[in-house]
Amino acid sequence: MIAIVNSSPLIYLGKLGLLHLLEAFFDRVATVLSVRDEVLEVAAPEYPVLVEAFSTWLDVVDEPKTSLSEKLGKMGLHQGEIDVLSLAYKMKGNKKDNLIVIDDLAARDIARALGLRLTGTIGIILRATKNGALTKKDAILKIDHLVNETPFRLSTSIYSRIISDLDE
Repeated sequence: MIAIVNSSPLIYLGKLGLLHLLEAFFDRVATVLSVRDEVLEVAAPEYPVLVEAFSTWLDVVDEPKTSLSEKLGKMGLHQGEIDVLSLAYKMKGNKKDNLIVIDDLAARDIARALGLRLTGTIGIILRATKNGALTKKDAILKIDHLVNETPFRLSTSIYSRIISDLDE
């Protein structure tokens, strides 16, 4: 399975020390030039792990502009989101089990409308728990850190449901 990843999951998984999960869970992990440029723009604490990922296992695809890109550009999305959605849609025809990893709510709605399978940062953490790569306790700690110590946004109701499910 191929994962096409946007910037926020790369950044947040890097901040949490969980970026390696993408490499572990997927046969190939790809992103686009605009996302690479965005996440490597600022030397944040997660910068070294991101640089290593880009130089070893994270493929960067130069996604040419298409009519879909132009339409998405009119919807107020960032360039990285436009390019990742366009790449995922293009790759959808090749394999049905590809997955887009994206957090932005508007971009997720568009991904669903395009018939793309998707997950986000929280989904990767939950997959790690299900697969035994993280304990439930560690997952709760990571999600708490994400919500309380970073600009990551998650509704109170979804946060409560996730924590409740993990507490069981």
